[in-house]
Amino acid sequence: MGCIFMEGIKLMNNQPTRMGSTELYTARVLNMSVAQYYGLVKEYNEIVVETRKLNKKVLEKNGDKAELNLYYSIRYSLNKLVLEKLKGEK
Repeated sequence: MGCIFMEGIKLMNNQPTRMGSTELYTARVLNMSVAQYYGLVKEYNEIVVETRKLNKKVLEKNGDKAELNLYYSIRYSLNKLVLEKLKGEK
């Protein structure tokens, strides 16, 4: 059974599998892009720092999977911030 490495993706038996966590990277970039677009970078970074402090042990134990869950939960808070900002502009 052979493996081919191509652009960070491992192909085995013509089935792509993830190497690393591109989903984690995408979630982080998307969250930051939204924060930048709405001018909420400072608030977003504060949420990230506080959430990381609260979940430090879980992050150390479960690695990338826990971090992905963290960024998805932060997205909910970010969406609430965006909504508040949009309501304030009307």
